[in-house]
Amino acid sequence: MTAGDDWPDDTAPASKSQRKREHLALQELAAALAALPATRLRRLELDAELEQEIRAAGAMKASGARNRQLRHVAQQLAEHDPAALAARLAALSAPDRAQVAREQRAAALRERVLEHGIGALGLPLGAADSARLAELRTVARSGSDATRARHAHREIYRLILALLSRE
Repeated sequence: MTAGDDWPDDTAPASKSQRKREHLALQELAAALAALPATRLRRLELDAELEQEIRAAGAMKASGARNRQLRHVAQQLAEHDPAALAARLAALSAPDRAQVAREQRAAALRERVLEHGIGALGLPLGAADSARLAELRTVARSGSDATRARHAHREIYRLILALLSRE
């Protein structure tokens, strides 16, 4: 082909910028994998050599050597199916996101209960839970004993989190 010929869409080489973006994405994936605990990394069912390289990167402190190791892992990831691996990693993280959302909701509901009372909770409560929440709210709002008030705050949060987990 001469310089003036057009490349067909499916055979055009990726631009240097595009290749760099793809490699940076692979490095980010490598860093995310290196940050995983060993138990989660095993659940991804990677080949043993790649898993060992990822663990080596995870064990290193932030340094030039760690960055080189992450680039090496990124090159190895390019030989696998990085899109499928990223999807498996996202699926592995999904339960964590749901738990974080539940915990954030529990914290917000605790503040609502402290400010407006247990009626503001908007969750079905049994008599025992209702009585316990009312008692804890009274203790949390009283300024007489700061330690008991902090404990009551934590207990309200735990009780609401348990209620949300039952939903």
